[in-house]
Amino acid sequence: MKQALIIYGGWEGHTPKETSQFYQTLLESEGYQVTLASDFEPLYHKEELKRLDLLIMNWTRGELPDEPLQNVTQAVAEGLGLAGVHGGFASAFQASKGWLFLTGGCFLAHPGGLETTYSIDLTTDHYITANTQSIPQLTTEQYYCLVDPAVTVLATSTFAAKDHPNAANQDVILPMMWIKKWGKGRVFFQSIGHSLKELEEPTIQTWTKRGFLWATRNTLADPLKNSQYSE
Repeated sequence: MKQALIIYGGWEGHTPKETSQFYQTLLESEGYQVTLASDFEPLYHKEELKRLDLLIMNWTRGELPDEPLQNVTQAVAEGLGLAGVHGGFASAFQASKGWLFLTGGCFLAHPGGLETTYSIDLTTDHYITANTQSIPQLTTEQYYCLVDPAVTVLATSTFAAKDHPNAANQDVILPMMWIKKWGKGRVFFQSIGHSLKELEEPTIQTWTKRGFLWATRNTLADPLKNSQYSE
């Protein structure tokens, strides 16, 4: 049985407990054993991290102390999967260059707020997006992130805030979902999920669940076994 740990907390505006329970349900439907923790204490135990298959970070803002950061960084390099969604991942621990390097991106802003309408455009054939479609219209926050050039971008959107000063440059294509490898480990992120409403949208839910499965240590749990989407 695959073992997953979800660390949740930080800014309450992202309802970290409720969204973590949603992630727990997704994983338990795939036979995972899931533990939830509302602090960093489990991350201080190197040997226990090595026995995990997946770590989901769901902690908006805040600071991650050096010791748990180093333990997570090493564990992922040795094969632990790391995943997260929205601000619980890309807006976590922004003062930590080590965390940003590990995760592949950093949230900057969401011009337009919750009422921004835009499309999500798939860019790469992959297990996570296989047999799904781009989303022609979605109204929620549009994350503007700085992204590591090492990532593989699976979905993008075009910057919708035409009246924003940064829109004077050109059409800005924003990475909205990406994956990367860190040593033997895999990292997954998607940016939609300010609340359960967005996470429960069927296509977003599919991408999120598959992203968690893809990141998991030594497995894909892929319904498309032996397909071209296995990496």
